[in-house]
Amino acid sequence: MTAAPIPVRSPGGGFHVVVAPGLRRRSRLRLWLLVGLVAAGAFFLLISSRVALDRSAFVLEDMEAQIAAEEARYWELRLEVTRLQSPDRITSLAADMGLVYPDEVRMVTVPGLGEPGPGVEERWVDLKVLLSASP
Repeated sequence: MTAAPIPVRSPGGGFHVVVAPGLRRRSRLRLWLLVGLVAAGAFFLLISSRVALDRSAFVLEDMEAQIAAEEARYWELRLEVTRLQSPDRITSLAADMGLVYPDEVRMVTVPGLGEPGPGVEERWVDLKVLLSASP
């Protein structure tokens, strides 16, 4: 069974347009197919962009967790340093090693250095001369 063309009369001359009934359906079908493909493509682009954003969010979340862990470790180390620098701890360790405060204080004098005289720079030169002369 073949479709017969439908004649359409034009008001002008002897020309007329013949539209086949199956051609119109195919044209609409192609249009809907194109719209469907464009919609599906847009949907997949939207999903892929969302996945990329979520992946970045997971990486950012992991980095924030790592930063929090390192910050906690930093504060624990600061507490450890403070504990190790405690004067009470150092004093007790020094006493265990036999280091104690002296009973009497002795003054060591170096000739030519304690007297008022030339400027500071010249006194350093004198000290260097004295130290270099020692074996």
